[in-house]
Amino acid sequence: MTTKVDTKLRKMKIIEAPGQSDEILVIGGRDCPQNVVKFNTKTKNWSKMPDTNIDRSRPSAVNYNQQILLMGGWQGSTYYNSVEMLDLNDENPKWDSNLPSMGEKRGLFASALLNGLVYCAGGYNDTDRLSSCESYNPEERKWSSIRNMNKKRGQLALVSARGLLYALGGGVSNCATNTAECYDPRNGKWEYIPPMKTCRYGLTAVVLNNEIYAIGIKSGGYDGSKYLSSVEKYNLDTKTWIDVPSMNHLRCGGSACVVDGLIWVFGGYGAKTVEFYDPATNKWQVSTNMDSERNFPCVLSI
Repeated sequence: MTTKVDTKLRKMKIIEAPGQSDEILVIGGRDCPQNVVKFNTKTKNWSKMPDTNIDRSRPSAVNYNQQILLMGGWQGSTYYNSVEMLDLNDENPKWDSNLPSMGEKRGLFASALLNGLVYCAGGYNDTDRLSSCESYNPEERKWSSIRNMNKKRGQLALVSARGLLYALGGGVSNCATNTAECYDPRNGKWEYIPPMKTCRYGLTAVVLNNEIYAIGIKSGGYDGSKYLSSVEKYNLDTKTWIDVPSMNHLRCGGSACVVDGLIWVFGGYGAKTVEFYDPATNKWQVSTNMDSERNFPCVLSI
């Protein structure tokens, strides 16, 4: 049976480049898990968007040509594999829960777009951290398992660049890791790349100018309290990690996206600030404050 959501997804042209508008969607976060707002990077104005259908802590999200897929997360001790979508092309958008569920329940995982598919990797379920990965084909409305990562990773980052997926950092064996690996969909294999200079979990990452930026977030063991403002980037040509100037604020659980050639970072424990990095000046600058502290929000250019 063909649904309204099915028809929309089949007609979509999937866009994997950073947003070209001036707006960023900020979804959820601690103390406001169903709350969604839109931020204009030029005017610095915030506007309210429809709340999500269910309370999701630590989900992940991607943007399919202005159609937002919000996946997984948890509430209390209940982990989700469900998915809901907000179609920003509609005049009066609302979250629609009529989408296929992921194969695995996940929270504190990461997702990315690659070659017209949604990929989800790692995270936690109600028993353990995960190495498992899966992809979603919107044409077939079907989730499929792909090969596991080499390590179980919770609170990792996942980005796509040059036809590959890159999984960075995360929590491994009760401590943060600096290891990173990439997935080639042509041969279905995960292979290690040079490790980051710093161990990071709860990090966020973006791709800008053919470089991968690993931003924040926490170093040391799970019982540690060392939040990070440090940033490093991976050059895809030289395959080396290079230090980048640190953010203005320490952040654990912040999220980032790219708009108009700038990296924008939102929230994290103890940080209501929004700041951006300009590669032309090689500097971070505080832009404004959020209305509330948001830890592990989903942040998407739209």
